[in-house]
Amino acid sequence: MIKHLALSLLILPAGLLAVNAVLPLAGRASDGRPSLARPANERFEFTEPHMGTTFRIVLYAADEASAKKAAKAAFARVAELNAIMSDYQPTSELMKLCDKAGGEPVKVSAELFEVLKKAEEFSRLTDGAFDVSIGPVVRLWRRARRTREMPKAEEIRKALDLVDYRKIKLDPNGRTVQLLLMNMLLDLGSIGKGYAADAALAVLRQHGITSALVAAGGDIAVGDAPPDAPGWKVGVVLFKNPEVLSMYYLLLKNAGVSTSGDSE
Repeated sequence: MIKHLALSLLILPAGLLAVNAVLPLAGRASDGRPSLARPANERFEFTEPHMGTTFRIVLYAADEASAKKAAKAAFARVAELNAIMSDYQPTSELMKLCDKAGGEPVKVSAELFEVLKKAEEFSRLTDGAFDVSIGPVVRLWRRARRTREMPKAEEIRKALDLVDYRKIKLDPNGRTVQLLLMNMLLDLGSIGKGYAADAALAVLRQHGITSALVAAGGDIAVGDAPPDAPGWKVGVVLFKNPEVLSMYYLLLKNAGVSTSGDSE
């Protein structure tokens, strides 16, 4: 006898995260046998490439048309933020700011200022362990991955000389940012995808979708729990058997989580 309807497992391409929701059965058919309690909304899933990874949206909506409309708007918001925060696109707002490192303060968009303000807050809380000015070092290791040659010690030293969150001056009154060191380079990879996932959830809510999950690589943001489930089950998959959900997982609603690993 079937006792549960298990929704399909979502294995994220960045490795190490799986999402699963289990809907319990309820009620009885006219002949007395247990019957499947259909959720008020249907489950839909959409994917698009953004920010160097795959963004996945899982949501519950009344019909396919409304689900597609909401997902399309959420992905558009992610693309908009990517054009602001990407360090791969030389025309992004972030890269235009970095081009003026060592110069005068630069007025930036509300979104970029908010992300940099949050980054500054986390940098202070971690005494610099979190630092978005790590860009010069990241560039060295990207090159090393391409060329399969380790950076020279002198190159690393010079890059590290440019890493200091305290040299990023934020002025909330004029909403300006000043990079005090010439050749400073910001990298928002540690905060940008999570910010975009939250923004995508906000767009879905504007379209009346409250039960949703947005996965940006290893960064996951969730809204209300799925119908007939206490939350979204987010767990670390087993390295040797990635199709099997581990016994270690979080049950989340209206929350977020980020993981990182080297399985992929």
